[in-house]
Amino acid sequence: MLSIDKYAYSNRWAEWSPLTKAGIWLGLMILAFQPLLWLKFSMLVCVAIITVRITQVSWRQYVKWFYAILPFLFLSILGIVFTVSQQKQDLLIACHLGQTYFGLSKTMLPVGAKIGIQAFSAIIGTYWFALSTPFTQIISLLHRLHLPDNLIEITMLMYRFIFIFIESCEQIYHAQKLRFGYDTIGLTLHSSGILAQMLFQQVIVNYRKMELALAAKLYDGEFRIS
Repeated sequence: MLSIDKYAYSNRWAEWSPLTKAGIWLGLMILAFQPLLWLKFSMLVCVAIITVRITQVSWRQYVKWFYAILPFLFLSILGIVFTVSQQKQDLLIACHLGQTYFGLSKTMLPVGAKIGIQAFSAIIGTYWFALSTPFTQIISLLHRLHLPDNLIEITMLMYRFIFIFIESCEQIYHAQKLRFGYDTIGLTLHSSGILAQMLFQQVIVNYRKMELALAAKLYDGEFRIS
C-alpha cells in the first residue's frame, strides 16, 4: 500500500462524507486562484497544518511528497519568466550572445511568481483531499456525481497500476542497490537503463496476471460499480 493511501484510510477525517470533503476541496481550489495574495499564503499555511494534524504524518514525510512535483513547477515558471530581448534593461538577470540578451524578464517575473503561488496552493489543497479521502470514497463520489462508468473504470485501473508500477520499481531498485549498481555514475546509468527495461516487462507481466484473475471471475468487460 502506498504511504499516501495508508494515511487516507487511517486519518481522523476518513469517515467524513466524501461529498463534504469534495466541497471543501472545491472551495480550496477557488481560494487558490482568487487574486488576494495574503489569502493564498494564509491558505497554504492553514491547510498544510490541518493536513499534518489530521493525518499525523511527520513534517519531513509531508515535505518529501513535494519533491517530485516542485521540479516540474519550477521548470514551468522558468519557461514563463525566461525570455530573449534586444534590450538589456528589460531583463533582471541577463547574459548576451552577440546582439541578443537572454535572461529573466522584469515584466514576466511577477506573473510567473503569481502563477507559481497559485499552482502550489492548488497542490496543497489537492494533497489535503488525497490524504483525507480513501479511494473507495472517491469512487463512490464519482458514482454519485453520475460520471460515465467508463471514466470510473479507467480511474480504478489507473489507481491499480500505480501500485503495480511503484511496487515493481522498488523491488528492482533494491535488488540493484544490494548489488552495488549505483556506486558510480557509469553503473548508475547502466542500472537505470536495466531498471526501465525490466520495469516495462514487469508491468506487462502483472497486467497479464490481472487479466487472468479477471477472467477467472467471469469478467465480461464491465466493472459492476454500486
